[in-house]
Amino acid sequence: MYSILYVDDDEILLSVNKIYLEKNGDFSVDLASSATIALERIPAGKYDAILSDYQMPGMDGIALLKEVRQRHGNLPFILFTGKGREEVVMEALNHGADFYVQKGPDLKGMIAELKYKLNRAIERRRIGDDLKRSRQQMTDIINFLPDATFVIDTRGRVIAWNHAIEKMTGCRKEDILGKGDYEYAIPFFGERMPMLIDTVLQDPPALNQPCSGLRLPENKISQNLFAPRMNGGRGAHLWVHAGPLCDADGIVEGAIETIRDISDVHRIKHDLDQSLNANRGFANILPVGVYEIDLVCQLTFANTITYEMFGLVPEDFNLGINILDYIADPDRERAFREIQGAAKEGSSSGKEYLLQKSDGSTFPALIYGAPVIDPETKQPVGLRGVIIDLTRRKQEALALFESEERLKLILAGGDIGVWDVEMRNLAVHDIYNWCHSTLGYDFEPGKPLTVNACKALISPHDLPKIISAFYRHVEGKTPLFESNFRAQRRDGLWVRVTVRGKVIERTADGEPLRITGMIYAMSREPESDDPLTRSDP
Repeated sequence: MYSILYVDDDEILLSVNKIYLEKNGDFSVDLASSATIALERIPAGKYDAILSDYQMPGMDGIALLKEVRQRHGNLPFILFTGKGREEVVMEALNHGADFYVQKGPDLKGMIAELKYKLNRAIERRRIGDDLKRSRQQMTDIINFLPDATFVIDTRGRVIAWNHAIEKMTGCRKEDILGKGDYEYAIPFFGERMPMLIDTVLQDPPALNQPCSGLRLPENKISQNLFAPRMNGGRGAHLWVHAGPLCDADGIVEGAIETIRDISDVHRIKHDLDQSLNANRGFANILPVGVYEIDLVCQLTFANTITYEMFGLVPEDFNLGINILDYIADPDRERAFREIQGAAKEGSSSGKEYLLQKSDGSTFPALIYGAPVIDPETKQPVGLRGVIIDLTRRKQEALALFESEERLKLILAGGDIGVWDVEMRNLAVHDIYNWCHSTLGYDFEPGKPLTVNACKALISPHDLPKIISAFYRHVEGKTPLFESNFRAQRRDGLWVRVTVRGKVIERTADGEPLRITGMIYAMSREPESDDPLTRSDP
């Protein structure tokens, strides 16, 4: 039931019309015999509408309408007029009357028109109030959003501009609300131009500003773009999201755009990309293979050497490379277990595997790995490390072994021994076999002899010339340390020997650190006489 204040100076009409209006229970009608009385009652009456005669003494209906609009806003107002008063009707409508009803002899028809127009005026006001409240709620919600947000209607006029976008752009909402013609683009781009929000209202969407990462999930659009006008002309990288605003029936009434300044994120990403490129560039100059795999051994990064090791090219990466496919069958299962263990338990100390190239050939390699840890979950997500091709190392080791074996045969056949002296501790190495075969002594293998122990085997008569030859070489006066002397065998007999050597390592001050050389018997026949009783020939 709607509450109506009916104003008329004709008390008969007041009573009659009240009866008819209240007849079906749709209206409750209060009566006022003058405009002055009506203005006194309106504040306390909570009326849904005012019904007023035009011609009344003192203050007519137009004057009452003006007062009602000034004091009570859009309170529905219907004016009674007589026939032939078109100028009154026009004035009433110009001052905000919702409807007018002409008086006439057809009372039943007049009352029906009154009821219809009262209902229309009241419902229209309620719809308007609901819309206003809804928009206010929307405005309040938008103002509480932490991201810069604005809303336009279907004609492109700004109807909401929240606090965050005021702070971002420096443009107050009082200066932008109600404006269209792409006014909202000026704070971002310095000119009027369509923004992402406008594409929501277009079919198909069209963008005029430089952008990247455009996505169209259903009827919402998001993109990354650069706004050159932001930050005093330094510009800003923005993430923008826009979508339609619809009423309860799904009819589009406007669009909303949310803007987030991601300049810091963009800067961090740029720095991260630079760091990543630097790391990968560094990896490409290393002389070993550098790799990164996930927990199922799928390759996520490899440097140039790694591709070359396996006979691959970087384009193969896009096809997917699983490192297990390039480990030979005998080692594949072990490799998978050890890779999983290294990812979970920590870095690998280095394991040797037989690896397989794309052409099927194999080569030995040493693989080191350390877990890749997710910074958020602190859990391993993969493994990164290095691959060292052992092919050349093994070939060199084999060649060295064969060379050493040949040298041993030569030394054994010629009764020749080698020796190596560390000057720091005067320890003599590698002479055990010769001492045993030539002199008959059984020194403990692996335990170094001392220079003093060796001097005890030399004839005292020969020591001075040996020492002299040594110092002449150390001082650079001779290219080699060379001398002949007599050494006593275990059975007491004497053997003439020759020793040759050279300093192969010195300190920064030139002091000898290491001397190496050879020793051999000049004759296989021992001498029995005492060397002290005669001099060397």
